[in-house]
Amino acid sequence: MVKKHRSVQVMLRNFPSPPVDLQRMEDTIAGAQKIWNETQQSRRTSWREFYCAQLHFISKKVWALHLFIVLMMSWLLQHALSFESIWINEGQVLMFVSIASPLLVVAGLQVMIRSFSFSMLEIELSTKHSLEKLMLARMSLLSLVDILCLISMSVFFGLKLQQEIGLIFIYLLVPFQLTCLGCLAILSRTRSKDCGIYCLVFIGAQVLVQVILSLFPSLQLYDKSSMGAWIAILLLSMAGLALEVRKLRVSCRSLDTAPIKNIVRG
Repeated sequence: MVKKHRSVQVMLRNFPSPPVDLQRMEDTIAGAQKIWNETQQSRRTSWREFYCAQLHFISKKVWALHLFIVLMMSWLLQHALSFESIWINEGQVLMFVSIASPLLVVAGLQVMIRSFSFSMLEIELSTKHSLEKLMLARMSLLSLVDILCLISMSVFFGLKLQQEIGLIFIYLLVPFQLTCLGCLAILSRTRSKDCGIYCLVFIGAQVLVQVILSLFPSLQLYDKSSMGAWIAILLLSMAGLALEVRKLRVSCRSLDTAPIKNIVRG
């Protein structure tokens, strides 16, 4: 074995390697880098293509659940109005109607948390698109559909209750934004698989509070005189949403740069 090793060394000495041309090496590296950049540029998808791709990745069951909630709440209101004796005043009916908006958040909740719930975070972090970009695309798509659902319910409920459609829209939008605010606060601070459960508990607590408030008509929450308070809550929740979206983006950036081991432990 030693003799073979020495014979190999002798052969290498008899056939020395040619001298290295540093200039040619640098040219080769620069050429390879140029080809790599051109290849990556040709493979890079535009924001529009990425956005449309995310639309296909969201399950059709999510959109079907949105439609089911809209139809279910419309059907329940249609039948509830036929039993006027169970309602103390119109405020209770409006409170019942406003419960529909938190349910829309539940419909799209799985899309936002599946990275944590189904251990897909490592896969998504390995793609060429950042987790921040992915989450923003999902949030914007779900938000657009949610707004369309809220507008549809506002028109239907307004016509059935003979109320201004704009007022009904605010009554639906405020609970919706508060629900989104709470869920975003949980997602931006929690990276465990239980974040979905935390969100559901928060949504359930909010719906329970709405039901309890409906038992106190003396609060006059749905009188036009209270519209100033509704507008104030609407603006504050918008500011809170902007802040939580910013925190979620920062959290996603930290996950993009963090080692996989730290992410799994988190």
